[in-house]
Order: sequence, then C-alpha cells, then structure tokens
Amino acid sequence: MTNLTEDIEFFEKHQNEPNFREFFFKYLSYWKWFAFSLTIAILSGYVYIRFSTPLYKIETDLLIKDNKGNLGGQNDLLKDLNLFSSDKIIDNEVQILKSKTILKKAILGLNLQSSYYSTSGVRRHEIYADIPFKVELMKPASWVDYTIIYQMRLLNPNQVEINGKNYAIDKPIKIDAGIILITLNPGTKYSPKSIVEIKFNNVDDLIDQYSNAINVSPVSKQGTALIITLESAIPEKGENILNRLVFEYNKAAVEDKNKVTATTLAFIKDRLNKLQNELGTAEKKVENYKSGNQITDISAQSQIFLETVQGNDSELSKVNIKLSLLKNMEDYLQNTISEHSSVPSMLGIEDPVLLGLVSQLGEIQLKKQSLLQTIPDTNPVIISLNDQIKTLVSSIGQSVQNTKAGLLSTKRFLENKNASFQGIISNVPAKERGLIDVMRQQEIKNNLFTYLLQKREETEISLASTEADSRTIDDAKSSRNPVKPIKQLTFLVFIILGIVIPVIIIYIQDILNFRISKRSDVESFTRVPILSEISHSDDSSALLVASKPRSMVAEQIRALRTNLNFIIPQATQKVLLFTSSISGEGKSFISLNLGGSLAMSGKKVIILELDLRKPKLHAGLEISNAKGLSNYLIGEISSKEIIKKIPQQENYYIITCGPIPPNPAELLLNGKIKTLIDELRENFDYILLDAPPVGLVTDAQILAPYVDATLYIVRHNYTAKAHIRNLENLNRTKKFSNLSMVMNSIDNKGGYGYGYGYGYGYGYGYGGYYQEE
Repeated sequence: MTNLTEDIEFFEKHQNEPNFREFFFKYLSYWKWFAFSLTIAILSGYVYIRFSTPLYKIETDLLIKDNKGNLGGQNDLLKDLNLFSSDKIIDNEVQILKSKTILKKAILGLNLQSSYYSTSGVRRHEIYADIPFKVELMKPASWVDYTIIYQMRLLNPNQVEINGKNYAIDKPIKIDAGIILITLNPGTKYSPKSIVEIKFNNVDDLIDQYSNAINVSPVSKQGTALIITLESAIPEKGENILNRLVFEYNKAAVEDKNKVTATTLAFIKDRLNKLQNELGTAEKKVENYKSGNQITDISAQSQIFLETVQGNDSELSKVNIKLSLLKNMEDYLQNTISEHSSVPSMLGIEDPVLLGLVSQLGEIQLKKQSLLQTIPDTNPVIISLNDQIKTLVSSIGQSVQNTKAGLLSTKRFLENKNASFQGIISNVPAKERGLIDVMRQQEIKNNLFTYLLQKREETEISLASTEADSRTIDDAKSSRNPVKPIKQLTFLVFIILGIVIPVIIIYIQDILNFRISKRSDVESFTRVPILSEISHSDDSSALLVASKPRSMVAEQIRALRTNLNFIIPQATQKVLLFTSSISGEGKSFISLNLGGSLAMSGKKVIILELDLRKPKLHAGLEISNAKGLSNYLIGEISSKEIIKKIPQQENYYIITCGPIPPNPAELLLNGKIKTLIDELRENFDYILLDAPPVGLVTDAQILAPYVDATLYIVRHNYTAKAHIRNLENLNRTKKFSNLSMVMNSIDNKGGYGYGYGYGYGYGYGYGGYYQEE
C-alpha cells in the first residue's frame, strides 16, 4: 500500500511539472503558421515604415537664473528697491513654458494656423520651407470647418487658383473659411502645375496639440537648467517653434519685471509735466519783476541768504514728494489683495526696513501672477501667497506710518525754519525782498525739475537694460536621424507580433479544443493504462498487417500484440473485447489487424463481428455476409456454419454479423453468445469481439462478463475529452475487466506527444526500419 501511494504521489508530482520540450515540439509542429505569420509581419513592418511619417527630435536647453540680478549701476534707483530678482521655482517655470498664453503667442507669431501639404511621392506630407506663397487667415468665419482642405495653385506672380477659382494676390480674399490674405514669398520658385494643399487649424486645437507634444523637464533635481523637447516631422518647423516659445517666455518675463519700472517712470513723467509749467511761470515772474523794477542783481548778502533759503525749500520739497509716495503706498495697500496692480514707486524713500518689506511684497506679487497663469486662485499655493501678502501689507502699513511720522516731523522743522527766514527777509530792502521771493520760487521749481530729470534718465536706462531671468544654453537643434519610427525596433516589434499571434491562436485553439490532441489529455482524466499507440495510415487495405507487414502501423500492431502478455498472461485468457466511445474511432481496424498479427505468430484466431447495427469487417475483407451471427443467435444455423476463413491470412477466421436484426441487444441476452464463446475457446487461441461503441449502446456491457480483457479505442483528434471522463467512470465501477486503452490514428505531424513517446525515437525517417509509405 505504501509503495502504491508513493507511486501515485510521484506520478501526480511529475504530471504537473512543466515540460519545455513538449511545449517546444507542440508549437514546432505549426511551423508553417509561424513562417506565414513572420512573412506577413515583416512585410507589414516594411509597409508601416514606408508609409509612416518620420519624426525628428528637436531639443533646446534653457538656464533659469536663480541669483539676484542687477538692474543697473550703483545709482540705479530701482536696484536699491530690488523688486525684480527672485529665486525661481523650476516647476512653475515648466508650467509657464507650457501655458496656453505662451503657446498661443508662439503659434500666432509663426502663423501656424495655416498648414501646407504636398501630394507628391507615395504619401501626402506637410511642407514648411520653399513654399511659393503664404496664406494668412485674417478673419475666420463665424463657423469654420477646419477639416476642409483647399487646393491652391500659383498661376503667376499676381494670380492664384483656389479650388478651381482665380483670385488676386496681396488682396483680401473671402472664402468659406473667412477672409484670407495671400502673399508671395520672395525668392521662391513656383510652377503653375504644382498644387499645394492648405488646411486651416483651430488655434485652441494647436495649443492642446503642442502642449501635449512639448516636453519640459529639469536636467536634475538640484539644477535650474531645463531641457525642452519636441518631436516634429519637419525639423525646421520644430526648431522655429521651440525658439519662438523661448522668445515669448523671456519676453513675458521681461514685461512682468518692467511693470514696476514703468509705474515709476509714469509717476516721474507726470510730475515733470506739472513742474515744467510751474517752472515756466516762476521764471516769467522773475523776468517781469526785474524788468519792472529795473533790477539786474541783488547784493552779495542777499545772494547768500537766498541760497540758504533755497536749500531749505529744496529739502522741504523732497519731504513733500516722499509723503506723496507714502500716500500712494497707503492707497495701494488697501486694494493689494483684490487687484493685480503693480507696486507703486518708492522714489527717494531711504528707510531700509520699509524698502525690504516692499521688495518682498513685489517678489510675492510677481510669483503670484506667474502662478495664476497655470493654476486657479483656489489652489493652496495661491492661498498661502495671499496669506503672506496680508502679513506683509500689515507690516508695510505699520512701517509706512512710522516713516510718515518721521517725515511729518522733518516737514514741521523745515516749515518752522522757513518762518524764521521770513522774519529775516522783512529786514531786507523792499525791492530786494521782492526779488528774493520770486527767485526763491524759481529755484525751488528748478532744483526739483533737475532732480526728477535725473531720476527719469536712470529709470529709462533700467527699463531698457532689463533682462529675463533665463538664458538659452543651446538654440533648438534637430536630431540627424528620425527618432520615430526606429527601423530596427519596428521590425523587432513586428517580428515579435509575428511570433506571438500564432502562439496566442494556437493556445486559444488548444483551450477551446474539446478533443483528445495529446497524450496528456488522456492521462489527466483517467488512470486507465495506455497499452499501445497506433499511427494514422491513409492505406485503404483493411488488413494492413498482411498487405504491408513492414509499415510502421504493422510494427505498432505487433507491439500491441506483445503488450497483451501483460494484461492476459495466462494461456486460458483468450477472449478480448474491443469497444470505444462513439463510431469511427477505429475499433474494427484495430481488432482486425491485431487478430491478423496474432495469426502471423502461429496462433489460431477468430474475430466476431458483434456490431450488429453498423458492421464493417465483412465489407473490408470482401467476405459474404449472407449468413452470420444473427442467424446463429435466433437458432437458424449452428456455430460451425457461420465460421469463415479470412483469405488474406492463414489461421485467421471470422464470424460475420449476418443480416442486421431489429433487436441486437435482446439477441445478445438470449444466452447463446455465451455458448458460442465457450465453444470457440475449445478451438481457438484467441477470440476477438468487435463490439459496438459503449457510449452509444449497451451491447459492449452485455458482452463484458464473457471476456478476459477489454481494449478501449481512443482516436487522436477525434475522441472528445468528456468521453475519457466516462471511461474513468467505467474503470472505477469495474464494469469491464482488465480495461486498457489503445490510442489510434495518431497524426505524426499533428503534435501528439511532441516528438517523444511515439515513433519510438526514430524520427520521421524511422532509420530505415519501416517500409516507406
């Protein structure tokens, strides 16, 4: 019992082990499928490469400066404020580069709304350079079908043909798409026979297309350099797109930085315009006073006093300007959260704390405006920046009040000083006193005007010298060879597909196959032993062991004859029953040829044609069936009268079925079949019973008690797997004694056994052992 259990465990263990040789030979048997699939795959790969549009990789490198930049020289007013330089957040710059605003400017700047195509060659392809004319969609129609393609042909330098109609060049033209303008590209050659197809593109669609196509990635996590790439069918077009994108990005950055500078410049210009009128009035008063009083000059003492008074007045004017700036800052702070206006000018303010706070506010405001181009105002980052702005506004407001208090104190001091000067002026002679007053007003306006002129020049220089916080490391450059499709990779993919597709088909076919296709299909469903394996033969001879004794099938029948000794070792065990699941599995062929092989070995053999419904043996042997087993079973004749000799083989006899009866099962139950078998045991060495299929009728089960062994015939690629389960049921219930299986009609080329366990290892040539078919 222990040995039996160990054998079963060993069998089940090795049954589940993967057999790679089996797997290999299984698919090798379908080599024609793979050859055909690979041929089609390689041809498909060639066609794909031939007709696909090659794509080139365009790349440009951009360095984002993260250092504090200079906005001018040491005397630059805006440099002291330090409002424009800030550490860049690389992720934000990536989003800005791919933002719709920047992309739209680049697309419109390059006039990409119009695409040009040529139909020459094997495929329609886009063209970009050497186009004889440029088409600009000046005003799209209210509804434009962007799928329409217009065929244009340049007739001469003054006329163009659009879809069969002639139009003038350099004049607005109205077509279905809207109003267009066609202009000639200078220096390009044209042919009246050359047709260029034009397609207008939706700007929003182009923005989405290039937003997905353009890839912006940092070189490393610590670095501030960006690699911008784009795949394009036209290298020159791709290079122009990336260069224009970087240009628009830098331009937008400079415009953001110049907002505060522009605000300061506008303030200075406004003050200069007012001072210019006031200065002209003051100079006119001095001139009128001198001419009216015939005064050419004043005394030296009065001149010194006038200069002192003018210095005090100049300081008071500067204090008033600073108070005006603080008033503008107070107004700005009240609306700084809700509005996106620029930080007002801090011209002349010297408080370092206030300037530092204003600088931080300017940086955060610029960062916020930059982020709002890519994210909504409800984003947590924007909310965090708003909180920082509120904190800075509170701090700046407090600092403004402190600075304002100091300036007001200075203003009161200067005003008191001016009042004391008024007392001194009263002691000056009347005419000199009047001249001092008018010259004092003139000098105040003149000094202030000169001061603002200087600041205007400094501000304009700063505005002109402002640079973007980025630098192009390398201009956009295209790869020499296309990156898509890659020929080697494409062919590799198609070759893999050419292999995988047949494998999948064969695998699915194997899963869906409900018939026995390999030995393991049998062994996985039943423990009934396989006694022998018989190859398929196309020979029409019924008794193949006699007509072709050296054929492979004849040798396999002999092997079956030898294996009988293992299931019926005793000489008294003579009766063999042959049955199957359904008709057509070859039980008549196996039983007839096994009997012939036994007869060749000197044994006296008889075969009974017990398939009383569909007999085949007598027809294959061309033996008369006028009288037979059915006549004996109904008692018409004796057993000796129905035994007939098979002419093709000595010691071989047959009892044909006779006339087909209406009640075969009942005839087998009348007891005479047992008597017949007992009589035959006395005279023959082997008795073979060719019974009907057990899966269709009960005849085989009726005969089962009279036999010594049962051979169950299973046909390759014919018998259903479900029938093997039924065979296992018969084995467990012991309805047949000494039950064994014979695998019949195995196709060498069908993959049964996959090169092992069949053919006895000789291969297809069989080493000369077998007679060639």
